Amino acid sequence: MSEGLKQWFCVYTKPKCETKVERLLESAAIEVLNPVIRRRNFYRGKGLISDKTPLFPCYIFARFSEYEYRLVKYTRGVRRVVEFGGVPCPISDDIINLIKSRMKGDGSIRIGRNFKRGERVLIMDGPFKDFVGIFEREIPARDRVIILLNTLEYQAKLELNVSEVKSLH
Repeated sequence: MSEGLKQWFCVYTKPKCETKVERLLESAAIEVLNPVIRRRNFYRGKGLISDKTPLFPCYIFARFSEYEYRLVKYTRGVRRVVEFGGVPCPISDDIINLIKSRMKGDGSIRIGRNFKRGERVLIMDGPFKDFVGIFEREIPARDRVIILLNTLEYQAKLELNVSEVKSLH
């Protein structure tokens, strides 16, 4: 670790303490990156509840210098700073910038594909493999999508795993 030079490190936290550690470190003027993903859930068949879960459970990223190492290491909720051979391992700025580039304004990252309604997609697997369909909508709670399929003799809506289709654009 270089003296005085701030670098990014991976911090291993206690379970479900990522947000708490983030707040504590930010209150000590340490830059923190805690990417989350949004999950959409239905409650009692009504409405849509969206909650945030960590992209990397029990891990956050913090940017600090050698002088701040002990402060980070002994922050409530921190288990340890990730080390190799007893030396904290810095994370490349390129990796942090890549994660930040995929984050929305609320700190969340969308995982998976971003199909648009009406987009042409190719079915990659199953009995309709190599057929082209039109993306209609996503079924988020089950990682499935609805595809409109038109052939010469057949017209149907298919429900497929999101991993079974790819965009033709």
